Amino acid sequence: MTQTYEPCVFCGHDDVVLDCQVSIRAVLDADVTRCRYCGLLYVNPPPTPEKIAQLYDATYWDPPKLGAREASRRYHRQYRFGAAYGRSLGRLLPEGRMLEIGCGLGFFLKGVADHCDWDVEGIDVADGLEVFAREKLELKITQRRFEEAQFPDGQFDLVRAKDILEHVPHPMSFLETVRRILRPGGRLDLWVPNGMLDLAPARRAFKAGRRAGMGAGHLLFMAPHVLRAMVGRAGFRVIHASVFSFRYALRSLGLWTSQPRSLAVAAPAASTSQQPLREWQRPAPEQGLRGTMFYARLRGWRSCHPALPAWLPLGFEQRFVVERS
Repeated sequence: MTQTYEPCVFCGHDDVVLDCQVSIRAVLDADVTRCRYCGLLYVNPPPTPEKIAQLYDATYWDPPKLGAREASRRYHRQYRFGAAYGRSLGRLLPEGRMLEIGCGLGFFLKGVADHCDWDVEGIDVADGLEVFAREKLELKITQRRFEEAQFPDGQFDLVRAKDILEHVPHPMSFLETVRRILRPGGRLDLWVPNGMLDLAPARRAFKAGRRAGMGAGHLLFMAPHVLRAMVGRAGFRVIHASVFSFRYALRSLGLWTSQPRSLAVAAPAASTSQQPLREWQRPAPEQGLRGTMFYARLRGWRSCHPALPAWLPLGFEQRFVVERS
């Protein structure tokens, strides 16, 4: 019997065809369909809220088992990127309000808050992160699905959503909500994987007669031209669009198979590696963060971060900075 699929979650057309089959986090065996009208690739039918709760349960986030040692490593890396980001915001506008959707533990947001005069807050669906951010980092974090948060209209000057939209089963509702809470002229800083490259390993497996496992839990796979159409329909004007992370692009295509160099590193003591995250203590304020910009640029260079225009879909990651029209 022919499978009946739901219409496209972006354009609403029902001319959709099976592209491949995947197993998402060993929880959901799903078909990925392609809309012949707009080109969007997405899990069809979209998972229900109950199924999404299973996909992103405590085993996905698991903050209590992260461990203090790993938390410190993440803190220093993300804090420095946040510091560079905050300084850029300060040059763009002396004061403003910023919301980060999917802020996680808040390390990046803390770097932003410490290096500009903007009011910052975050929102994340994961349970328990808001307690960590409030008690350890002194941040305002809301634990809730973004679409259910009920932020006032025009409250923010900037919304940042990094690696979030691909987890949202109904993207237009998400983007329209972002537009509503932005002031006129406010901006959305949107980071999304390039869907064609993100799905490439699963497509190869499907052609070989296998169902690929996808641990990242992505539900949407958007090529740059599809993402541009989405933000345009949601009422945004594209200010900047680029692609980067070319090494991961090559890996997705099966063209980069080298493994990391083997390093002789002594294993940490068991008591250190097993220390609960709740016992983690934030380091003393880093005065001036010497080398912050150099650090960010060095990390970018090591990650093949130099960007190309988005109309060249060669990078695994894509970044769109869009303005509310």
